[in-house]
Amino acid sequence: MSTSSFNTSSFKLKRIIFSRFLSSLSDQFLLFAVPLAIFKSTNDLKYSGLAFIVEWLPRVIMFPVAGFFVDRMRPQHLFFGVELGRAITLIAALIFLAWGVNIFIVLSIMMAFLSVGFILNFVATEAMLPRNIEISELPKAHSMLQGVDQISQVMGPTLAVVVSMWGAQWGELTPILVLAAIMFSISSVNLLNIQTKHVQIQQRLTFAALRESNVTAVRVLLENKVLLHLSALTWVVNLVYGAALVVSAAVVLKVFALPSSHFGALQTSAAVVSIITFGLIPRFTKKFGLQTLGVMSFCAMIFSGLILSLSSHFIIYLLGYVVLVAFDGAFCVYIRTLRSQIIPHEHLGKASGLLGLLNICSIPMSASLVTLLSGYFSPFQIFGIIFALAAMLGIGLVFWGRSVFGYDSWLPSVPKVDVS
Repeated sequence: MSTSSFNTSSFKLKRIIFSRFLSSLSDQFLLFAVPLAIFKSTNDLKYSGLAFIVEWLPRVIMFPVAGFFVDRMRPQHLFFGVELGRAITLIAALIFLAWGVNIFIVLSIMMAFLSVGFILNFVATEAMLPRNIEISELPKAHSMLQGVDQISQVMGPTLAVVVSMWGAQWGELTPILVLAAIMFSISSVNLLNIQTKHVQIQQRLTFAALRESNVTAVRVLLENKVLLHLSALTWVVNLVYGAALVVSAAVVLKVFALPSSHFGALQTSAAVVSIITFGLIPRFTKKFGLQTLGVMSFCAMIFSGLILSLSSHFIIYLLGYVVLVAFDGAFCVYIRTLRSQIIPHEHLGKASGLLGLLNICSIPMSASLVTLLSGYFSPFQIFGIIFALAAMLGIGLVFWGRSVFGYDSWLPSVPKVDVS
């Protein structure tokens, strides 16, 4: 294999960020509208959990496959195809809904297909940034991308409500799906001609090559066991995060008996605080170090589960949810920056794919727990169970990491980088 010649000054990060914004905004439209539509059509938390599992299982399956394709395709071709495919998926969903097909089936399958595109886009970005940006700029670049995601979380629910009200004569979902399809299409065109450095691999796309790619990824992880520890830490915090994603719509609409606008306020508040957090991350990391960011966000995410479990009023629930979402983004910056400096650049795609598989498994696991426990416990009791599990696992992993790897800090760290 060889790396293509490339002038890093020609890498257009702003175009990547613009498309990321459009793509994330479309995702937020759907993350707001789809859970509400499914819960309103079924009035049963069980189906919300099942829909979530159907959506996330393709992400689990696609991660190791995504890394294989990412290392073999030019990023501009991959991004273009993925975003266009997501637009086509939304159009197909509109057609099936117009034909009267069950809304739960259509939306669940639609989100499953969109998840495949999301994973390809995510892994491609993870592999592309370290190949095109200096190490010292990675925390800032990841913060910018995370910040764009959070801005879309502010705009997404608000615009979704406005769009659905404006297009009420066509149904609550139709205008949202149409606008999301348009934004995915614009994103795909914008990414078609970007110039990036990429790894050129001459192997053909065969099953044997796929197997070899994942064998190499496993070897990279075994040679850098800190990556496995990072994955386990991510697994723990994703337990709480996944439960919140599944349960929140039911808590707001059914438990607190509040209108859909309050669910939008929940998402918007979390996103606003997250944007402020991302603005502070580069300065915070420069002053206190990347490892401190990781410890703070790891602890905050776990203990947000305790706040959610003790929520007697909507404001308390909102506080816990805001803490969870804001520090989830901060923890992502810590994890992505750290592993970008550990994984060899020629293996970024395949290793990121395998790590993504390991990391993401906890989210459908959390959704499965919610589905199983929903018949016996209230949403707040479910949060309490998941908090206890995450806290025990988290404490065990911290002490295990210090004893096995000999950290002189609570979580893995690398030499401080300049993020000014």
